[in-house]
Amino acid sequence: MTQTRFHRLYALWMREGAAGIVRHLLRRPSPRQRLVARHAPRKGPGLEIGPSFNPLARKADGFRVDILDHADAPALRAKYRNAGVNLDNIEEVDFVWRGEPLTETLGRRGWYDWIIASHVIEHTPDLVGFLIECQALLSETGRLILVVPDKRYCFDHFQSLSSTGDALDAHQLVRTRPSPGRVFDHHANAVSKGRRGVLAWHRHAPGPLRLIHDMAQARGAWRHAQGGDEYIDVHNWHFTPQSFRLVIDDLRELGLLELGVIEGPTGAGGEFCVCLQRSAGERHRRMASLAAIGKAPRADRRPAAVGTDTTPRLPGDSFARGLDETHRRGACARREIRHLQADKCP
Repeated sequence: MTQTRFHRLYALWMREGAAGIVRHLLRRPSPRQRLVARHAPRKGPGLEIGPSFNPLARKADGFRVDILDHADAPALRAKYRNAGVNLDNIEEVDFVWRGEPLTETLGRRGWYDWIIASHVIEHTPDLVGFLIECQALLSETGRLILVVPDKRYCFDHFQSLSSTGDALDAHQLVRTRPSPGRVFDHHANAVSKGRRGVLAWHRHAPGPLRLIHDMAQARGAWRHAQGGDEYIDVHNWHFTPQSFRLVIDDLRELGLLELGVIEGPTGAGGEFCVCLQRSAGERHRRMASLAAIGKAPRADRRPAAVGTDTTPRLPGDSFARGLDETHRRGACARREIRHLQADKCP
């Protein structure tokens, strides 16, 4: 096994556990791919925002989709040339977004049957404005499919949850870039997990949490954000599935948003998936929603101290042993599928 393949499988194992590797070996769809299959028919018309090298609705797979990204395809391929990703997944970009309102960039309203934004909204300085713009682009029955980091299980682990008030303030200020304080928090508190420092993990993933940046780097980023013209990209918003649902419900109650949750939020491996649509759907009682946030499973019931390695010290590394077991289970699953297919034959 090559080092690159080993590292990719290790990252997958940390994100989804052995079940994720079995899914990968059997070529089964991920939760985000299953959500797209249910709510984004290939005939479209659809819009995918910021797919970069990991699109969920590829033109090559027959989707009638427009692609909007922060740069055109040649620039994206140059940016990720040494990132160890499949550059062939970067498709031609139809619209380049410079931060202006989406309806202005695309010159359309009420056009799309679905919009996909995977790991996009956490980067937007004005969360409410982004959701309103997506709503304006959708047809009356259109659906917004979002994939969002779960702060408990990614490098945002120690960041504070974003509230509805935070989103309202950013919208009133018409934020177009992260505040210097947000830039500082990101650099001061971001962590990785495990011996190889993955940035997203599943609930029971082993290994220590370690700070990614030191205080000198956090201080430098904060100072640069105060006076520089360069856009510093960080996560502006930090959610759990329960807290995200509450923010959406609040925005609907305030009359700022017509979209409501029709499926989700559910997910695993450091992220959750959710589908929104104009509807008079169920609104959760606020007290119940707040209680659900408080009762949500913690990332670690017995957390290890930051920098304390609790990974089992086994010869050959626990991941390698787990990978051997996963390959065995995957082979068994494939044999079982072949037997079932044989039984169906006349």
